[in-house]
Amino acid sequence: MAAITVTVEVAFDGSTYVDISDKIISCRINYGRAKPNEWDFPAGKTSIVYDNRDNSLTPGHSDSTYGSSSQLIGRQVRVSAAVTGGSDSHSTYLFRGFLSDLDYKAGFGTSTVTISVVDGFDRLAQTSIQDQTFAADYTGLRIKDILDLATVNYPSGTNPLDRDLDLGVTKAVAASAVTANALDYIQKLARTENGRFLVNHAGTPSATNKGGILTYLSQNAAATDSGLTISDENSLPSGSVEAKVIDLEWGSENLTNAYEFKDGTGTVHTGTSSTSVSKYGQRILKRTLLSDATTTQEAGEYFIYLFDEPALRMSKVTVDLHAATTADAEKLLHLNVFSSLDLSYLPSGSSVSIEGSYAIEGVTLDISDLDMASNEAKIVGTYSTSAASAGYFTLDDVVLGALPVVLAPSWVDVSS
Repeated sequence: MAAITVTVEVAFDGSTYVDISDKIISCRINYGRAKPNEWDFPAGKTSIVYDNRDNSLTPGHSDSTYGSSSQLIGRQVRVSAAVTGGSDSHSTYLFRGFLSDLDYKAGFGTSTVTISVVDGFDRLAQTSIQDQTFAADYTGLRIKDILDLATVNYPSGTNPLDRDLDLGVTKAVAASAVTANALDYIQKLARTENGRFLVNHAGTPSATNKGGILTYLSQNAAATDSGLTISDENSLPSGSVEAKVIDLEWGSENLTNAYEFKDGTGTVHTGTSSTSVSKYGQRILKRTLLSDATTTQEAGEYFIYLFDEPALRMSKVTVDLHAATTADAEKLLHLNVFSSLDLSYLPSGSSVSIEGSYAIEGVTLDISDLDMASNEAKIVGTYSTSAASAGYFTLDDVVLGALPVVLAPSWVDVSS
């Protein structure tokens, strides 16, 4: 059983981080998305419950140690974890974001403050692109150009470690007089690529990794091999981590058999899977992309190829991190969006296991206090997953190396 310590820090004065871990009752971290066809990733969020019986964080109160500050909204918050006896040189930062709200609750003999934190998507959602002209270019390069604009400048280009942007394999068409919300426009670029744009947390710990990395993963990005197999107790092979719960889906959650995609010039492209429509009725997906006509048409065809039939998939897995071995607990703490997992489940009364390779789409961590003095905590991790066939292909990749039988779209380089 792993001993995990959790540290919560807040830069109340805007620069110096204060460790408030010994006052934390619980913490819930959530980022990513639940399903691959939700497409856009929402802002990541953290909710931290603070024991305020000493009045140290009463918002707006004159003799409160931290709460008396006139500037609390927007201050940075970091949550990190370390496994006692583990091999990591640095703590794993599970979340980094900005304080958005303080909710005070007083009771008989109790007093708590709930600290609400959002990640960098909140900053991007409040910035704008003003009358900009863009040349035709790869999606990742245009995202970089947007982030570098004086009206946006987030994350600051002076700290490139806060960015992790793929080049992309799809080109966005030239555009002029672009005036738009920065986050909305970048998410449209991500749809054009069928890529992932989010603020990623966790990852392999280092001296420079404080979490909160603005991340753009193109559709040919390789998943990060976690080296983990998670299994139910009935089929737990040697070296596997035991799941607390495995959720399976089979139905219409991801079923799409028609598309109506508008390209970067405003032309609408449509298509259907006639066999699927005859069985289930039309289930249409409508999207506006920024690519040319050929790429937009191929994007629609490829999408309904992937989702025109229901399939049994393991959609979510929940694990008690503190119940794992020290080595496995460290690996679990490193998991973030696009980490890979092998999942195995043996249905009750069956002799045949359901197995598959999956990529993580969303992360939820429920942290509860075990010992305020030592900051030791229980952590329950829930990971939403997508199958290897969810639209991302990489040659020789363990998770995403299964070439679909559909004709390769033109953006796949087969020259070498």
